[in-house]
Amino acid sequence: MPSASVRTGNTRKRPVRIDTLVREAAAAASGLLNQSERVLVVYDEGGATLYYESDDAEDGIGRRKLPRAS
Repeated sequence: MPSASVRTGNTRKRPVRIDTLVREAAAAASGLLNQSERVLVVYDEGGATLYYESDDAEDGIGRRKLPRAS
């Protein structure tokens, strides 16, 4: 069964809303692992973007954007 793991930096200085985003991204990645062997999550100031292998995407790479919780 596929599973997702999360690696993050210093947890003591991270705001709670980032923890929420990390949990949402981990849940989304776990769901995408049913469709794809690999999922990459990239965090930025606007939220997170999940990249995964997809036959439906023109370039073979599917993308899913998760906005940062306010």
